[in-house]
Amino acid sequence: MTRREAAIDIAIVVAAIGAGWAITRLALYPALGIPDYFPAILRPILGFAAACALLYRRGAGWGSLGLRKPANAWIAIAGAVALYAANWALSRWALPALAELVQPTQQPSFLGYIRGNFEAFALWVAIGWIVGGFMEEMLFRGFLLTRVSQLFPDPAAGLAVGVVAQALLFGALHLYAGTFAFLFAAIMALTSGIFYLILGRNLWPLIAVHGVWNSVAMWGVYAR
Repeated sequence: MTRREAAIDIAIVVAAIGAGWAITRLALYPALGIPDYFPAILRPILGFAAACALLYRRGAGWGSLGLRKPANAWIAIAGAVALYAANWALSRWALPALAELVQPTQQPSFLGYIRGNFEAFALWVAIGWIVGGFMEEMLFRGFLLTRVSQLFPDPAAGLAVGVVAQALLFGALHLYAGTFAFLFAAIMALTSGIFYLILGRNLWPLIAVHGVWNSVAMWGVYAR
């Protein structure tokens, strides 16, 4: 793929994400009376749809970006466990330090209504796996990281910029919840991007960890 083609792909996907924000915040949520602190899940969905269309147009598939059977199942499982442990460590030690630095304003949780509501809990677990686990990992760690890296003639520099760029964009999707959410989401995405490369650009461990992480967080709200 040429640098021009990579740049076009990035621009189209970012535009699709922006369109998801505009549709959600300017039309859909106001019409439905949904408050601003709800995430605009249409953004990753439209970005993912655009990425799928671009891959199809270029005669490629998600397998080329890591949605394939791991070469070694045990390494993939160990990588998933290590990534989950890294995320846990970040939430255990980095999150309080970050909160102390940023002093975030307390906001109502958009998941508060699922407490004791099994149907709502099951719905958000499904969303957490489909949108969070699959779409976001494939879009940010698979598609965007790779496309940004292809903008640079030096592969090492390209990968480094790709890891950081996808993390910043992923963090930006969480700005609706404030600076703290942006920083913490970006840090988690940075970690996932690094593990994506360590694990030979295989997406399955990342998808599993993201889905489980979301499910555990939602269970904590549901069962409280």
